[in-house]
Formats: sequence, structure tokens, C-alpha cells
Amino acid sequence: MKSISIYWILIAGLLLTVSSCSSEASTDSQVADTSADVTEEKEWRIVSLNGTITELLYEFGLEESIVGVDVTSNYPEGTKSIPNLGHSSQLNTEAILALKPNLILMDEKMQGNKALSGLEASGIKIKTIKVPHTLEGSLEVAEQLETVLEKSIETDALKAKISKNKQQLERILSQTTERPKVLFIYARGAQAMMVAGKNTFAEAAITLAGGNPVVQEFEAFKPLTPEALLQYQPEVILMFDSGLASLRDATNNKSGEEQLLGIPGVSQTPAGQNRRIIAMEALYLSGFGPRSSDAILELATALHQKELSLLNEVE
Repeated sequence: MKSISIYWILIAGLLLTVSSCSSEASTDSQVADTSADVTEEKEWRIVSLNGTITELLYEFGLEESIVGVDVTSNYPEGTKSIPNLGHSSQLNTEAILALKPNLILMDEKMQGNKALSGLEASGIKIKTIKVPHTLEGSLEVAEQLETVLEKSIETDALKAKISKNKQQLERILSQTTERPKVLFIYARGAQAMMVAGKNTFAEAAITLAGGNPVVQEFEAFKPLTPEALLQYQPEVILMFDSGLASLRDATNNKSGEEQLLGIPGVSQTPAGQNRRIIAMEALYLSGFGPRSSDAILELATALHQKELSLLNEVE
């Protein structure tokens, strides 16, 4: 009888051991499965060769990944502490490689850049980002960045701001009937002045703000001539503030605006006669980044200031 009791005790002990081993094996399997589901987020070292893209990386909290920028990346203030590679047309391959990037972001205008042609062979990922000239363009860029960076990007705050500015813009345009003729002039000193034509950021910005872009005969930019000014008869001249400042004559103590009005043909336009010159910061106006809805709203307010003032007086 005693031997039978010992036999059953041994059997019970064996069953407990098997059960315990089975449980441990199951737990180990679950841990292994869980580990397989967790993927490490890639650490990006980004060179951004476009001011709008750089600004959006900051907007979405990705600035710590930026190791290099181009000359157009001058906002926000933090960009000034990042190595600057200069103008996109004068890129140095060795300077880029020294930053050890694994991703280069650029806009469509840089496709075919010779300085970048050999970098992909060194293992650097090069991606083109399209920046649409629309109020919601920055949200489209966010979607592209999500795909490239393989991570989700929070855009709720930006969406809310764009929506609010869009409502104010629509209110201004619904209250005004004038669509002033606007000419955008790009200047780098009095000897290098160009006017913007079709399919440019200037045409898009002017149209969105309720203006009438006067140049429709050509695309991109062409040199400014007195004949063009007399032909277009703009009611408003739009410029970058840096461009207007580049016209300043320090020797004779003349401001950029005074110098602009002295350029042949300008004083013979309604814009020159009424001194309707609007100057805005370059990236703010042209970038179509996270501040674009602010810029377009500001431009619309400036273009329709007189009409809006009259409306306010009536109210």
C-alpha cells in the first residue's frame, strides 16, 4: 500500500513539472511574439535643401533630425545654428557627406542637380517633396513626409489655424469687389530686377489674396522693363522686403521705396503715383509653408485696405 502511495506522489510531481515547463514555454513564446511586433523607429539625419521643408520639419517637431540646411532655410531662428550648405546651385558634395546624412529632402526644382547625382550611391536616401501653392499645401507636404519618414505627423493645430485664417480671408473677399492689378517685382539691386509671370508663387499668392496678377503673357520670371510697366499699369507693386531694401541708396540717404519710384516707368503707373507698394518677408510670402495662410490673409488685408476702411466707417 505504501509503495502505491509513493507511485502516485511521483506521478503528480511529474505532471506538475511538465505543466510548469509548458507554461514557461508559452510565456517565452508570447514575449518573443511581442518583441517581433515592436520595430525600432529609424533615426534620421536629414539635410533639408528647401526653406519651406525645413520650416515644416520644425513645425512638426522634427528639428532634432536636421543636420544641414540650404541658404533659403532661415526660419525659424533655430535654423541659424544648423550647418548651412549655401545655395542649392553651388552645393559641395564633400560638405554634405561630412554631415553624415541618411536622408536629403529637396523640392522639385532641384531634380537633376549634379551635386546630388552621386550621393545615392553612397547610401543616402534622396527624396523630392512637392510643395503646392495652396492654403492647404503644407498639409499635403505633411502627408509626403509621413511616407518618407515612416512615421505619423500631428497636424491638428496647423489644420485649425488654416481653417480659421481661411474663414477670415473668405469674409474679406466676400465684402470687397475690387480686384486690384498687382505686379510682383523680384529685386537684387537696381541692376537685377525681374517680374513674375504665370505659374509662380506670386501669381498664386496674389490670386488667393483677391488680387489680379497682371502678367499673363509668359511663365516664370522675365527682366523688368519700362515698357512692361507702362503696358501692365499695376495698381499695386508687391516685393520681398529684402528686395526693396536692396534698392536703398545709402550714399544719398534714399530709401528702397524712393529708389523704386525713381526707376523709369514706375512713377507712370497707378501703383507709383499712389505709392501702393507692399513688401513682405520672402519665405513668409513665397514658401507656402505653415505660415502661408497668415501671409495670404495679411496680403489680402493690405490689398483691400481702402475698401475695408470704408466698410468699417459705414458700420
